Amino acid sequence: MFRSDNLLLTDEELRLRRNKRRRIVVSVATVLLLLAGGFFLARPARHAVKAWQARRHAGKAMRAMAAEDWSGAEHEAIAAYQLDRTEPEATRALARFLSRARQGQALEFWEQLAKAQPLTKEDLRDEAAIALAVGELERAQAAIKSLLGNEGKETAPGDQLLAAQLAAQSGAPNESRAALQKVFAARAATAREQLQAAVLELRLSASGSEQDKKTQADAWQRIEKLSSRNDATGLDALVLLAQRALTAPNESKSKQANEAAPASSPAENGGTATIAPTQLAAALDAHPLAKTAQKLLAVDLRIHSLSNEKSALIDDAIQRWRGAENESVLALATWLNGKGEYERELETVPLERSLQMRELFLQHVDALGALGRWEDIRHLLQSERFPLDPMIGQMYLARCYAQLGQQTASDNSWQRALEAANGNSQKLMTLAEYAEKNGASAIAANAYSGAVAATPNLRAAWQGKLRLAQSSRDTKAIHATLAEMLKLWPNDTAIQNDEAYIRLLLLGSNRKDNTESPKSENKPLVELEKLAQELVRREPGSLPHRTLFALVYLRENRPYTALNLYKDLNIAAGALSSSALAVHAAALAATGNTEGATEEAGKISRSDLLPEERDLISGF
Repeated sequence: MFRSDNLLLTDEELRLRRNKRRRIVVSVATVLLLLAGGFFLARPARHAVKAWQARRHAGKAMRAMAAEDWSGAEHEAIAAYQLDRTEPEATRALARFLSRARQGQALEFWEQLAKAQPLTKEDLRDEAAIALAVGELERAQAAIKSLLGNEGKETAPGDQLLAAQLAAQSGAPNESRAALQKVFAARAATAREQLQAAVLELRLSASGSEQDKKTQADAWQRIEKLSSRNDATGLDALVLLAQRALTAPNESKSKQANEAAPASSPAENGGTATIAPTQLAAALDAHPLAKTAQKLLAVDLRIHSLSNEKSALIDDAIQRWRGAENESVLALATWLNGKGEYERELETVPLERSLQMRELFLQHVDALGALGRWEDIRHLLQSERFPLDPMIGQMYLARCYAQLGQQTASDNSWQRALEAANGNSQKLMTLAEYAEKNGASAIAANAYSGAVAATPNLRAAWQGKLRLAQSSRDTKAIHATLAEMLKLWPNDTAIQNDEAYIRLLLLGSNRKDNTESPKSENKPLVELEKLAQELVRREPGSLPHRTLFALVYLRENRPYTALNLYKDLNIAAGALSSSALAVHAAALAATGNTEGATEEAGKISRSDLLPEERDLISGF
């Protein structure tokens, strides 16, 4: 049929038909190729669009962090990472946000980013800072080594500050002080870096020796100089000075005699304050960045100086901020509760106002609890006038029922709170700390264990487990916790020292006589002696390290050598722990100084000691 039809067509008609068929075939082939190409290229195209969107959200997160808009930064960083988990900029944004929010999970994202591309200097600084914050000293050391590794180039002051913090946490105070001096000497050091260095210097010089007093005076002088700035650093410096002033003796009887006198050098006056409390109060009030919390600190300074005017000053503060926005009212409510002014808090922030904000409502509940109004609290929580998180609500109900004598209901609420927090390390930590504070040790232990299970490297959770074990005076439980912590943080000298000390207590004494003997051949003691020797070498002024070393010598029946460790060790009376006193008393007794041992033992509260420590001084 086709061929007979063609016979009836002219040559020109046949040519046109062939061209038409050719165009149809080409069109169909083109469509098929486009469809095939679209099938294979659609996924990469979609990924490219998602990657672009992720980078855009990551950029917004970075800008929000620069503007200290942490809520916006969190939203954008999470959105970026959810769009494309393989996009380096999205990973960087989330890692940086978590680092600056002091969340240990940041380390996982820095590790992920490092596998995709080399970390920048800013990345390494954030990684080092969060590693130091959560006690991951090996990670911090690797990051800081990379920052300091540029030979021939001057190290940035901020990197020296990180090195100083690492040395301090690693039990190397001399190395830390050397790094701090480089920060102070660097012209490029920012005011923030100078302030942080001064604060670290204060922590490193807390033994009470004359040299440390001079060092502290120099540090306070640096802080006073920084307090004249009108920026955030200046405000933080003022807050530090105010907090120090509030711990000083009340000066109202002297009528502020020193205010009119010219300021002297802290080094000349033993490190005492050279800015009077009322001057600090005026500076806090006048600071352009001061918010209600800082202005209330100024009120505290005036109360400290003029205690007879306390009530009037509190009334003035209430009148000034009771009608302010919620953030200021929250600061006022927190301040009033902190001063024990619970009735005034309830009058200043009535229930209807407290219902406007969760934190305000919780301050209202705290004030009621402090006044013993537990039935009112139960009614409020059960009426659900303010929608609390289920874990928070059950947590408060548990305490309320306990105060009302309804123990079964309290236990049930604690259990419900634990179930509501399951798997969420942040909620579990909140519950654990609240339960520990209110005597629910079993719930606190379960919550801390749950937090560790959810986030194995969560240092605060391990420290909570350790506190509970210590409060139970269960030496084996204490050692088990410390041993697990040592696996996670093998280079932490504080954990090394404490684990070795508790292990040594559990080993017991090798000899019963009091004669000097050669070094013990007991392998555990040999290992512990090497560790103690290294710890003391690295930090000669550390009393815990000396105590460990002294106990090693006691176990080896070398009491005179043990006593020699305490010579020329200048320790402030307030820094003497019960453990150190017990070991020293035991060494005195072992050398025949029974009178000295009895006098030393009399300074110790036996309830503060572990059973094995009590055995050390059981004879006197």
